[in-house]
Amino acid sequence: MVISPFYKRLKAQLILPILRMQDPSLCLDFCKVLREEGFGLLEITLTTPDALALIQELAQQGFEIGAGTVLNLAEAEKAMAAGARYLVAPGLCTRVAGLAHEAGVPYLPGVYTAGEVMQALQLGLTQLKFFPAQPLGPEYLKHLSGPFPQIHWLPTGGIEFEQIPSWLSLPLLGIGQGSRLVSAQALHSQNWQAIREELQDIQARIQIWQAQPGK
Repeated sequence: MVISPFYKRLKAQLILPILRMQDPSLCLDFCKVLREEGFGLLEITLTTPDALALIQELAQQGFEIGAGTVLNLAEAEKAMAAGARYLVAPGLCTRVAGLAHEAGVPYLPGVYTAGEVMQALQLGLTQLKFFPAQPLGPEYLKHLSGPFPQIHWLPTGGIEFEQIPSWLSLPLLGIGQGSRLVSAQALHSQNWQAIREELQDIQARIQIWQAQPGK
């Protein structure tokens, strides 16, 4: 299977930061620190206040920014117009899939069952978000993946950082990380030094994980 340059970059980064923050200014500052520490692929959920303005600002600054929680065609169109380079959703919308295909924009809808995977495959989608991930965990995804070796996954939702190694034997694009990525207290107090140290520790662990056989 041919994997696009975008998905190769996501696979190399491994962790996809998912941002849903109430303070747009703080979000922008955090995004800059994330990029400086090696996390250039970022997702802003459309449930974030002023999400489209944030996406537009980050796109203008050269971020490879994606829109998350894209629920319908209108939201997808607005996100793309704002500069979103890829779309992520909790579930599959056939109209969004069609728009993304026509525009050449990566689209990662959430799936949870074999039937949902089959529907996505019928639309030509082979990179999918597994959501919500942690309630059933990596063992469930292992069994779900069995009949679908062509699928690469982005597990997202409730995965603690310490649980990430248990997912790494699966055919992953990456792992979505939201509020669990860095200390909420450090972020709230804008302790950027502490946040940088946390992100540097994550990068060190990613290098170890990526060096494992088969990665």
